[in-house]
Amino acid sequence: MAKKVNQDKNELLIVRKELADQKAEKDKLAAELKTANNELLFQDREKGKRAAELGIANKELVFEDAEKGKRAAELGIANIELDYQKDEKEKRAEELTIANKELAYQNKEKEKRAGELSIANIELAYQNDEKEKRAEELTLANKELLFENGEKEKRAAELVVANKELAYQNKEKEKRAAELIIANKELAYQNKEKEKRAVELSIANIELAYQNEEKEKRAEELTTANRELKQAEDDIRKLNDELEQKVVERTAQLESVNRELESFSYSVSHDLRAPIRAINGYTRIIMEDYAGKFDADGTKVLNSIMHSSKKMGELIDDLLAFSKLGRKQVTVSAINMSALVEMVREELSFEDDENIPEFKVQELPDAKGDQSLIKQVWINLISNAIKYSKYKAKAKIEIGAYEKKNQVVYFVKDDGAGFDMQYYDKLFGVFQRLHSQEEFEGTGIGLAIVQKIIHRHNGTVWAESKLDKGACFYFSLPNGKL
Repeated sequence: MAKKVNQDKNELLIVRKELADQKAEKDKLAAELKTANNELLFQDREKGKRAAELGIANKELVFEDAEKGKRAAELGIANIELDYQKDEKEKRAEELTIANKELAYQNKEKEKRAGELSIANIELAYQNDEKEKRAEELTLANKELLFENGEKEKRAAELVVANKELAYQNKEKEKRAAELIIANKELAYQNKEKEKRAVELSIANIELAYQNEEKEKRAEELTTANRELKQAEDDIRKLNDELEQKVVERTAQLESVNRELESFSYSVSHDLRAPIRAINGYTRIIMEDYAGKFDADGTKVLNSIMHSSKKMGELIDDLLAFSKLGRKQVTVSAINMSALVEMVREELSFEDDENIPEFKVQELPDAKGDQSLIKQVWINLISNAIKYSKYKAKAKIEIGAYEKKNQVVYFVKDDGAGFDMQYYDKLFGVFQRLHSQEEFEGTGIGLAIVQKIIHRHNGTVWAESKLDKGACFYFSLPNGKL
């Protein structure tokens, strides 16, 4: 089982260093070729002494020169192809960076449009409230106008009654001449009352005219408010149409970026593996066909080439796995965490001479998440704990958990090499390493994968450590209580 390791140093620098080492090894091979040519000159001098062996030696020399030329040509082609693939990889990385920046800018624009839409909705709600207030005021004005009209009709009826009574009194005045003075006084009184009623009626008419003007103003305000409301609705509709169009455009752009990422992943998986397989294959051919012609240093160089090509393949596999995490659909379900950790432990494999640690596993509460992704988290953290404890005479690894609010915090603790907390900010970076490759092997992507998986579950991952005193890695998940 492949063991994932802690990301501590910039893997890109390591790859470049390895390329420089390979170039140095190529220079060594060239020096060896030069030495071989010197030996050939020596053999030519010896050839004069051994005239009887001249024919056989010439044939062997021609054959060896031809084979050596083929191998040198194949090595040169492999180096050229590797340089080309490196340039292509850098171009793809730059294109990916540009695509990410453009996507972030589009997200900001989308948020701005959403904010503008929210403001427009608030203004529309305010205008609706104002419209309802104007409607209520208009209703009250109509009721008051009806009341005033009723009062006006009452006053008019009273005036008609007064006129009829005056006519009746005039007739009575002729009959009651003796009562003329009294009738005149009563008529004067009635005239005064009539004048009062006329004044009241005039005031009522003025007030009614004022109310009619106010009613017309309210009607105009209501009409204006309706026009403004309709204009706002049209503006909001236009904004919605524009926003939907931009969402469609952004979705199309995002799909294009995803297709480019998939194409890039295929290029990495297919194009980068081909030269690596070629380097490994040619090196194996040299090892198998010419093993007896190399000294210890030459054999070491060939083993180093094979080891480096194998490591490059592992780096490609881990890098592809890391890039695919962002596109993998997260399926959330309840996870029996104790059973999952036990499954991971049973799948662990150890070499015959490898130090097998002592495990102490607590009862682990359940949580919610994607079981396949969380299993990868446990594999990476437990593998790291085993790897960095391998130099301990009796290694111990503790696995436990505790609940905090509506989350469960899990941890993996070891007593291994640990790390210096002043370099903590590099711990979860891609290709970041805090220990040398010679001391602890690995690709430097394992912890970056752990952090990405936990972040996709809306959780957090962190660590605590002291150099040479072990480390403890924590991660949180939503609990499994429904």
